This record gives sequence, C-alpha cells and structure tokens, in this order.
Amino acid sequence: MTPENLISKNIKLVSLPEVCLRLQEISESPTATAEQVGQVIATDSALTARLLQLVNSAYYGINAQIDTLPRAISLVGMRELKNLAYAASTAKMFTGISDEHININGFWQHSVYCGIVGKHLAKYCSILHSERLFTAGLLHDIGSLLIAMLLPDETRQITADYQKSERDLHLIEEDILDFNHAELGATLLNSWNLPRNLCAAILYHHLPAEAHDAHLESAILHIANKVSEYAQGFKQAPESRLFDPFESLLNSDIHAETIAATAIKQMDKSALTLTAISEQQLIGAIRFAATGFDQVMEIIYPTAMSEMT
Repeated sequence: MTPENLISKNIKLVSLPEVCLRLQEISESPTATAEQVGQVIATDSALTARLLQLVNSAYYGINAQIDTLPRAISLVGMRELKNLAYAASTAKMFTGISDEHININGFWQHSVYCGIVGKHLAKYCSILHSERLFTAGLLHDIGSLLIAMLLPDETRQITADYQKSERDLHLIEEDILDFNHAELGATLLNSWNLPRNLCAAILYHHLPAEAHDAHLESAILHIANKVSEYAQGFKQAPESRLFDPFESLLNSDIHAETIAATAIKQMDKSALTLTAISEQQLIGAIRFAATGFDQVMEIIYPTAMSEMT
C-alpha cells in the first residue's frame, strides 16, 4: 500500500467541498478580484460566518468591525482568506471520526495552536505570506486523521505500539504501514493542488534536515510542532497533576519559558540553525498563541470548545 493508492481508493471521501474547488479555480486566474472570491465563499453561509468571525477576532487585532468578505479580503489578503477557507472546510470534513481511534478534539487543538505559533515565528524569518505557516500548522497532521478514518485496525496497532514505546509516532507508522502520516498528508494536499511549498513543509515537518524543497517552512513547522506538543502536555511541576490539555494551551503564556526550554531540547538542531530563532522568540510566540488560541479554536473547530468550558 502507498499513500497514493490509499487516496485514490477513497477519492470520494477525501475530496474537497465544492466551495473550495470553485475557490481554487477562480484564485488561479491572474485577474481574480476580491469581489469574485467573496462571491464564491458567500455560497456557503456557514463558512462565510466563520471566516468573518475569525477576521474580527483578537487573532488579527483589527480595530474596525469587518462585516463583508470583500472588506475582509482587502485587509487580510485574498491568499490568506482562501487558506482559511480551506482550513475551516477541512476541519468540517473530519468531524465524524470516532474518538476510539483518535482524540479529535485534542488533535485540532494541537493543530490550531501549532498554526498560530508557526505564523508568528515566520515573521522572525522574513517569510513572505506568513499565513502559509498558519495553514501548514492547521493541516500538518491531517494524515493522522486519514489513517484513523481509513485504517482503523492499523490505527489500533499503531496506538498500542506507541503507548508502550518511546519511539516517535511517525517511525512506528512506517513499520506498520510503510509510510507515515506526514507522507500521507502531503499526498492528500498535493491531490488538492495546494501550493508545493505547503505540501513540502508538511512532508518534512518531522525531518526538516531532509527537506529538498521549502527548507525554511519545514524548519519553522517542525519548531512550532514541538512547541505545541510540550504546551499541550505541560506539567506545572513533577509532583503536580497533569493539566487538562485544553487548559494547558489557554495558560501556556504563564509557563512560556519552561515550555520553550523543554521543547528546544527535543528539536532537530538543524531547524534552529536554519531559522536562527532564539529562545526568547519562542517564548514570545507561545505568549502570542495563548492570547488568541481560544477564539481561533472556537471558529475553526467549535465542538472542541465544549470541553474547555
């Protein structure tokens, strides 16, 4: 079995919603306008409402109220609003996965937090269109959802092996499936015709030193992923109870220094060298992510917020 075979055998289950296909088509035109993109998104009223909520959230910090899609596009950009539409639609696609196979709420919380951290770190690296890293963070583990949805028996075996092993999850997946969730996720996004750099960043987010394309994006995503892992499972002290993972992310700014120092020890050193991101910049990204996480989470994946209140 290969990632390509798995995607092609389940093409109907993993196809983008119609609004995203139309958005993809129109955005490829060099003459596309904000009004045209807004008209496509407006055909999905629920998606429109979620995007306007996000643009008006503290995450963007825009003082004026934004109540139309063309206005939102003029402020955050056509590219960013398109990426946000993809991300919101993707979250909706996978809402039916059983908690028996994956903690879906925890999955999206990790992904949203990773996206916020990644976008913030991208600014330190002078990356054009830093919103790419927000989208990459949201989708970096999408292959894990596909494995849980399409290969439930293998998922149970992977989970069992992971719980009794100290090995990284992607290595266990390779032993059982002959591929890992990063490879499967990148294959899916390639089938959606998403930008090559975005797909490459997701493909190599565990192994940024091996990236042939998108070295910088892969390195930033790797760093953001490690920060998010430690923020989500942070213990206040060895003798303390483990924070609820939702509460941990909301309160990560309080323990930003400890989370950053711990995450750095587990990062691929080539990612830190390539990006030149400092520990203080990581601390700043963690504090930034904590302030806007709950609002972004509620918009991207609202059902997960029910466990946080």
